[in-house]
Amino acid sequence: MKESFLAALQENEDDLTTRLVYADWLDENGEHEEAERQRQWTPAKEWLMEFCRQNNPSPDDEDPYEYPISYDELIEQGRQAVAEGRNGELWISCGNNESMCDALRSHSDEFWKHWSIVTGIDLPEGPRGAYSCAC
Repeated sequence: MKESFLAALQENEDDLTTRLVYADWLDENGEHEEAERQRQWTPAKEWLMEFCRQNNPSPDDEDPYEYPISYDELIEQGRQAVAEGRNGELWISCGNNESMCDALRSHSDEFWKHWSIVTGIDLPEGPRGAYSCAC
């Protein structure tokens, strides 16, 4: 049964009905922590999507050097940061996107909390929120 839910969510991760039914199934099977994560998944993804929208250059910006960082890129950079874990810190490179770099610095705890919910990856203990920018 669990594999069926996971396959359906892999096919359409934004299917809220399947996600909530899966969360109920997890609760019924004693996986309360994962059930709660599934219930928090949609708001966490929405937060991350809005974060990207607000902190990327608009299409009308004339600065050719400030490139946008997509939701998918931010998720993947987070995965790499956790895998590399330099001295317990999590590093994300924003390239020339100074506004994203500043936003990540300002909202580090919120970013990593939502990122962890969406990815299902537990964060290491210790400091977080080291960001680099090529600006």
